[in-house]
Amino acid sequence: MSIRTKISNWFKPKLKGDLDNREFEWCIIGNIVHEHYWGEEKIIKRGTKQFRPGAKVYCMPEFGGMAHEDIRVIGKPRKQNRLINIVIRTRHIKSFRVQKVFHPKIQFDIGSHLYYWSNRRSKNEEKNLHEMVEYLNTLTEEIIKKSI
Repeated sequence: MSIRTKISNWFKPKLKGDLDNREFEWCIIGNIVHEHYWGEEKIIKRGTKQFRPGAKVYCMPEFGGMAHEDIRVIGKPRKQNRLINIVIRTRHIKSFRVQKVFHPKIQFDIGSHLYYWSNRRSKNEEKNLHEMVEYLNTLTEEIIKKSI
């Protein structure tokens, strides 16, 4: 075995038990807001720098000590066909909901994430996620234009 193989095996995460045997994972999913205010001049921006408006993102709530002001998300960025894993403002995400995820890469990230690790083994994991979704939906700040 070459030294390169040994090093790459050392950095691979060690998975326990039936982490990869599950058909799906429950995950909090949201969409990027269409328009929001930006800066002191209150300029209206569409989407975010990384995501187009309405893009689907998979949320990993991990900054609970800061009232979930920021949230880690996985999604497809503008003009690219790969997944990125970044932290953005929670107010730039709307329509939080709980869904089943079948994508292997996202399942792996969910399975190794601390928030989901504590929820995924409980009998009422979906209920715990729905409680979190109710709170996250109160944090959205989207510009809604009313037609008169």
